[in-house]
Amino acid sequence: MSRSFCALLAILIVNLANATPQNSPTIVPQIRTNGFQLEPLNQEYFLRIEHPGGAIRQETVKQNDAGHLQVSGLINQPFEDQGANLVLTYEAGPNGYVAKYKFGKSPPTPPPQTPFFLSPGVLKTAAG
Repeated sequence: MSRSFCALLAILIVNLANATPQNSPTIVPQIRTNGFQLEPLNQEYFLRIEHPGGAIRQETVKQNDAGHLQVSGLINQPFEDQGANLVLTYEAGPNGYVAKYKFGKSPPTPPPQTPFFLSPGVLKTAAG
């Protein structure tokens, strides 16, 4: 990953850690660009990054009632030169961090379905 992308991700995580329900309706801004999607939903967010080489990272972060963050995600990295894929799933929260990985020559594991997000304007129009 590039340094600028890592810096952006670090800033988003710091903002998330400092956000509280009283002072912020959303914890991150909505960003949709080529290969990058960040979607805020109240006190949670969804992140999807598609790298040009075929790697995909997908992550959901939720804030529970006690204010703790719960992170779950998946990284799918193809290694074309070896004809193999690395799939890493992870969860992190107040009880610790758990990661599981699988490396093999089987077809890549597709990431979970990307949630479908509607803009507030579309929702207002649908409501009448």
